[in-house]
Amino acid sequence: MMAQHRSCSGKRSTGFTLIEVLVALSICAMAGIAAMQISGEHINHLGAIQEQTYGSWVAENQLVEIRAQGDKWDAKNGAKGKTELAGVTWYWQQEVIRTANSSFVKVVISVFTDEEHEQFAYELATYIDKEASKT
Repeated sequence: MMAQHRSCSGKRSTGFTLIEVLVALSICAMAGIAAMQISGEHINHLGAIQEQTYGSWVAENQLVEIRAQGDKWDAKNGAKGKTELAGVTWYWQQEVIRTANSSFVKVVISVFTDEEHEQFAYELATYIDKEASKT
């Protein structure tokens, strides 16, 4: 809504009142704040996705190493290690769980971002046939 008033010269001039300008500025400011919050959340989610992706690679690499050992793999429960990936040190822990079939074990690789294993990043599980690896 534009206000109309007469200037000293008698001509009618139109323009925005101070209140209209302040309302428009406050709407723009709120929209800007909302856009910044959305951008910040997006950046946080990208970091989490990146961490999960790298964590999955660490776990997958560890399972590949287990399979590559074949019958030399000792299926030790609680084995721990660390690996370097993308300039970050990742810590992993292996859990070996017996199944109803004695030739199969469930192997769970948990990946952490800290040495104390408090900052969980990813977990991957698979089943390994111990008998097949001996042949």
